[in-house]
Amino acid sequence: MHVLESKKYWIALNMVPGVGAITYRKLLNVFQTPEQVFSAPFQRLIAIPGISEKIARAILNFGIPDQVKQAIEDLEKFQVQVVTCNDEEYPYALTTIFDPPPLLYVKGAPLQRHEILVAVVGSRRASTYGRTVAEQLCRELTVKGVTVVSGMARGIDSAAHRGALQAGGRTIAVLGCGVNVIYPPENSQLYHEILDHGTIISEYPLHTKPDRGNFPARNRIISGMSLGTVVVEAGARSGALITADTALEQGRDVFAVPGNITSASSQGTNHLIKQGAILVEHAEDILTALPLEISRELGQIQPELPFKETTPPPPSLTEEEQQILTCIETHPIHIDDITIRSQLPSSKVSALLMMLEMKNLIRQMTGKMFLRV
Repeated sequence: MHVLESKKYWIALNMVPGVGAITYRKLLNVFQTPEQVFSAPFQRLIAIPGISEKIARAILNFGIPDQVKQAIEDLEKFQVQVVTCNDEEYPYALTTIFDPPPLLYVKGAPLQRHEILVAVVGSRRASTYGRTVAEQLCRELTVKGVTVVSGMARGIDSAAHRGALQAGGRTIAVLGCGVNVIYPPENSQLYHEILDHGTIISEYPLHTKPDRGNFPARNRIISGMSLGTVVVEAGARSGALITADTALEQGRDVFAVPGNITSASSQGTNHLIKQGAILVEHAEDILTALPLEISRELGQIQPELPFKETTPPPPSLTEEEQQILTCIETHPIHIDDITIRSQLPSSKVSALLMMLEMKNLIRQMTGKMFLRV
């Protein structure tokens, strides 16, 4: 069966008016698959807390054959893949947030489940100082093996992507519109450069316009798929501060670049630092603040050597990795139970689980469940 055809019910449920990420997740928790959702009776749907009669009717009245056929044709035309939360390439860190998108539309290079990602965001009305610092930081991060995530907006976001591209690395742009919609229009060249060397993703179907309400939801993906969020420059009411707040709620580190105390465009970042954000002057300030296991992994990045067939030694574990592994048994256990058993912070548990999965010692199941391999 064609890959996109096999995901037609995932695509269809994402297109139903009124079904956002949280509602989608509620439905999956009850019915397991989107196909079962569409075959459910009306009374069964409205019995689910949060599913109104309006949403239930929208689901049952949705014209799957015609609308999904056209959607799949468009996805093929624009060379867009669909990655569901059950797919191997779905970003691991995103599975640990409260409201992960059930599926992502992916254009460009494939996503990598265990890629080391750092978000870099800031004001759309960036100063020369802000743009220069964003480019410099992202060049440094890219050279160290980090993939920069941002939103391809004007100002700091654009500078962040350019810095990563200048260093010859890849970068990921998360859009608040369909991945075939170039927004802002003046970023057309940057859009195509990112496609040549990176990835553009969105939770919104193709052709979705960049409505204002889409961007706060988009921001949770930027911070959620990343190990930390760096705010380079932001005024007191900048949308980048919403991304920083979301990152904190998700248990991620927040970093901020200090700015001129007389400049309104730095009031937000300076306030973040006063509130406890990690002050950043160089990429090293970010790398050293990442969980020890991730920092060590970055330090071990080496050029590929000629292949030599050997039996790999058992992976060495840190004390905390061993502590987490001890909490996981041969039957699935939820991430919340692992956190309770280990008595470690949730952000650290997420990073440690990622490292254990990279070492092929555990495997993640659906619903944030883990078991030993």
